[in-house]
Amino acid sequence: MQAIAQTFYRVPVIGWMTREAVHGPADAKYFFAFNLVVLFAALVYTFGYPFLISVALFEAAAGLAFLVVLTASDAFTKQRAPAPDPTLRAPRKRG
Repeated sequence: MQAIAQTFYRVPVIGWMTREAVHGPADAKYFFAFNLVVLFAALVYTFGYPFLISVALFEAAAGLAFLVVLTASDAFTKQRAPAPDPTLRAPRKRG
């Protein structure tokens, strides 16, 4: 994972800004967030309403995937259920 991060940090402009935000001074995080907001505004200005719809659809899909992962974690337990005791039987119904 470290090699992937180091490779991404070598990408001009985006990698440099990310490296500065992660490893730089505390102010760099705020500058990075501001640059992301400005980039988003520029993309909305350039592509308009279809870009907003695309972002909203992606966020909806990501939210749904997160909910599936969050709720499916209980379905797959790592512990095995104890075997039932063979001496215990359910009472018979007389009818």
